[in-house]
Amino acid sequence: MLFKKSPEKFWDLISSMYAASPVSDSVSYQSKIQTIKSYLSPGDVVLDIGCGTGTQCDDLAESVKQVIGVDISSKLLAIAEQRKAERNIENVEFIQTSLFDDQFNPESFNLVMTFYILHFFEDIDEFFTRVYELLKPDGLYIYELPCLGEKNLFMARLLRFAGYLGFVPLINMLTYK
Repeated sequence: MLFKKSPEKFWDLISSMYAASPVSDSVSYQSKIQTIKSYLSPGDVVLDIGCGTGTQCDDLAESVKQVIGVDISSKLLAIAEQRKAERNIENVEFIQTSLFDDQFNPESFNLVMTFYILHFFEDIDEFFTRVYELLKPDGLYIYELPCLGEKNLFMARLLRFAGYLGFVPLINMLTYK
């Protein structure tokens, strides 16, 4: 199956495996969540782009008015909905869409966050333009990303080539420079 033109199929395919994998460093994860919460207020609205199974959305929900999680994978979002229901969370909404959906109005969000997805966007400038358009004037953008080009150059090039062939979604090799 080729995923170059339909990365959502890739994420749908691996959704169960992705959802079953535990957080590799729970102490760091909890620290990250507490740090993010320190920037939030009860009236804030948060957008999580590429929310996957919704873990971060659910973990931030008690600190804000609303969290909207978006992802391209319907299967990841089904898992997110199930987990939200299990935790009885009512102020989180999951939507199968992209960052560029017109339903998101400019200056609507106090916080936009992305975790490990920036390298999947072909046009980084377009991505940042849209993120900053969605942020309120005093809004905050928080992200984490793998700088794959810094880790293992051979593996990075192999992943990039696999993306060009369509075996995985297209991946940009971001670096620290």
